[in-house]
Formats: sequence, C-alpha cells, structure tokens
Amino acid sequence: MTEEKTALEPRWLWYAVSFILPVVGIILGILYRRKEAPESKDFGKKTVIAAIAGVVACLAFYAVWLFVLGAAAWL
Repeated sequence: MTEEKTALEPRWLWYAVSFILPVVGIILGILYRRKEAPESKDFGKKTVIAAIAGVVACLAFYAVWLFVLGAAAWL
C-alpha cells in the first residue's frame, strides 16, 4: 500500500511562510481546502488562519508605528 501525501511537509514551515507572505497562505488554503482528505482541509484552513494572522499583525505593527511617529512629531 502506498500512502498518499495530503499536505506539504514540513507543515510548520508552510504556516510560517503563510504568516510572512499572506498571499501564499491564501493560495495554499484554497488549493488544499478543495481536496477530499480531512488532513488537507485542515492544512488549508490553518494556512488561511496564518495568513489572516499575518495581515492582522502587520496592520497592528503599522498602527503602532504610526502612533510612535505621530507622537514623535509633536515633541
């Protein structure tokens, strides 16, 4: 019996890539959510979650950065 791989290995690396490059996470999520295997669907869901978390973290960092620069402009 051959065992079919349902997700890219190592998974943690793809989660990190999805966090850093959200477009990659969205694309991986769409591709893997379309597969039938539950492991693939779970992998796809987690890559989309990592991509969304990356976007939220980037926006939060940007907001803090603007706050710091804005406060420094008043000094």
